[in-house]
Amino acid sequence: MTEHNWQLSAMPPHDTVAQVSKIWKACEDAGMDVVGPADSQNLMREMYVCMTVAAMTTSKIKLMSYATNPVTRHPTVTAGGFVALNELAPGRLMMGVATGDSALWSMGRKPAKIQDLRDYLVAVKALCQGEEITWDGNTFRPRWAYFEPFDLPTYVMCSGPKILRMAAEAADGAVVHMGFSDDDLVNVRKIIEDGRRAVGKDPDTFDVWWNAPVVFDENYEAAAARNFGWMPQWLTMGTMQGKGIPDDLKEKVRLLNTDNHSLDSAYRVEDREKMMVERSKELGIYDWMMSRSARLMGSVDDIAGRFNELARGHGMTQWITFLYGQGNDIVIKDDDEAIALINKFGHEVKPKLD
Repeated sequence: MTEHNWQLSAMPPHDTVAQVSKIWKACEDAGMDVVGPADSQNLMREMYVCMTVAAMTTSKIKLMSYATNPVTRHPTVTAGGFVALNELAPGRLMMGVATGDSALWSMGRKPAKIQDLRDYLVAVKALCQGEEITWDGNTFRPRWAYFEPFDLPTYVMCSGPKILRMAAEAADGAVVHMGFSDDDLVNVRKIIEDGRRAVGKDPDTFDVWWNAPVVFDENYEAAAARNFGWMPQWLTMGTMQGKGIPDDLKEKVRLLNTDNHSLDSAYRVEDREKMMVERSKELGIYDWMMSRSARLMGSVDDIAGRFNELARGHGMTQWITFLYGQGNDIVIKDDDEAIALINKFGHEVKPKLD
């Protein structure tokens, strides 16, 4: 019996639909609690196809869209997708939603505004409950046959203070990646508390998940030489204000992320993470980057110890992770290699958690 109620996810690849039935089932077998696909049509296989296969080949793991957006899918399309999925996996769905990242910039579109995202998640949730909504000036309600209304939990991907504040006010939870220093974590908690109280909701009812890479290596130092242990692209998504970046480092951070809006550069370059580490050292910001890292890196004992430290100090027990082996790219992996990493996380790291 562990001291904490751990909820863990290792988001797996879905470069082919066949990987879903094989690798995602391995996530369930390894004791993971959540799995899900990105909604990035120019990079990954279609999200609802993957979630349908997952719903039919798993039995208990929760299924999250990671994450859809208000630009490429009308709220009725999203609600209709989740209504159908709920028939296959009742009680196992989580809608992850964001302003839009690679799904949009890969086709020349801009992210949604935060207010539009708020309206969208409220509309989708209402449709799944059979309620009337107004969207783009048109008022309507669903007319699905044999429809049983249900509550769809909504989670916002948060990489800045404004979107986190909105999520705290309007959503059921958030997946947060806003730095992991003590100051960062205090700031996140304050934004959530202020947002919940502003709309008369209890901060303790807001379901917070944390998002970071888990990097396996011989030790922490070896892992930190090739991976930050967090994703720096969020620092330059939208505004740089309110993200804890000193003014004298802002231009260097922009240079660090200079090619992040290229599918080939961001997702298809071998040793991309190591290249980013080396670039940060050239820019003189590596130490600052690492000061805000989750530092879930190194040996099994190193990683489990850091999870336990964050749980004891900050109550951080719900994690959506991306797994890195030694020298392996996150997106393109051999299936057996991906399953071996998932098993290492589930069967070696998880049992060591308090």
